[in-house]
Amino acid sequence: MTTETREPIEEIAPELRIVEWQNEWIVRSGYEYDYQAPDDMLRELRERYELDDVISGGRTEFERMLLLREWVRNRWDHGWTREPEARNALEILEAAERGSDFNCGYYSITMMQSLMALGFVARRAGIAKAQTEWMAHDEGNIGHSIPEVYSHDLHKWIVLDADMNVHYELDGVPLSALEIHRAWVGGRWGEVRMAQGPTPFRRTEKTSSGLLKIYDTLDEHDASSWVFARNRVGDYYSHVGVYLGNTHHSRGGPIPMLNWVDERTPPRLISANIPSAEAWTGNESDMYPTIDQVQIDLRADAEAWERGEAALKVELQDSMPNLERLLVRIDHEPWRDAERSFTWNLKPGKNEIMAKGVNAFGREGHISRILLRFHP
Repeated sequence: MTTETREPIEEIAPELRIVEWQNEWIVRSGYEYDYQAPDDMLRELRERYELDDVISGGRTEFERMLLLREWVRNRWDHGWTREPEARNALEILEAAERGSDFNCGYYSITMMQSLMALGFVARRAGIAKAQTEWMAHDEGNIGHSIPEVYSHDLHKWIVLDADMNVHYELDGVPLSALEIHRAWVGGRWGEVRMAQGPTPFRRTEKTSSGLLKIYDTLDEHDASSWVFARNRVGDYYSHVGVYLGNTHHSRGGPIPMLNWVDERTPPRLISANIPSAEAWTGNESDMYPTIDQVQIDLRADAEAWERGEAALKVELQDSMPNLERLLVRIDHEPWRDAERSFTWNLKPGKNEIMAKGVNAFGREGHISRILLRFHP
């Protein structure tokens, strides 16, 4: 009788690994930003002017933004009325209905606050030509005011200039102010497409709105307008800065600016004849932090692992202005409210977690998703 010798069966170690990873990775600015919370002005702006109906014909987020830009452009023509101040879209729109026409700063504020009223994250930016340290009292326009908005669909900030009724594209992708700057100073301006809405820039014909107060003759104004637009406004992106807050209508006093610098754009110590007290940065994340994201951080529980179980400690971080709710979805269960920290006990096989935020305007942010496999 022979005794059969069997090789010992090798035990397979437990498995816990991430299979798929679509986790929104948050990039933060080193500068604080003062985000406007929902208030009565924004609610009234949305309701009185029926902004949801204005954008309802858009099939995509970007199409809806373009419809809003077209609506803002058509509230008035470019003029030079200075009352009221460029701070409150409701006051500006009411004055426009009485016949006033305003300049780029008023378009920028109205577009920004209309976007904000609809729950989008928008801000105001300032751009200027290269030689803007000194200017004579009768020198023409050297700067321009524009809004930027964060697009969920595109995962980026984009310029929507309501005064000119344009945005800019490179390889079919709408650009931010900094991307436009880089295309201009980097010699790629010929590749940039300026996309204009149905109603182009148009100056006022009303003397009450400042016509011939800035220029002595219409010919002078026409020449100045040609200079402004001759490079599709690209040369005005030589300098780019963003306001560190979109609370223009709810706070008193000026809002500080953060200006971009690079190897082609040194800081301006003097700006329009005045010493500059503004901040500068060459760090792109300072100017363009990620917005409306929830980042899922996972850590395996060592004690549970020793018992042959898989329990994960979940931490949720967010970059969502005016966050109202954090939501999670485990496997195929319905979305539910979540705390920032909780424990997730895994079952054998596939396990999925998804997370997103909802802001106080009711708009949802990006979805993060992680798929894991666990075999005890």
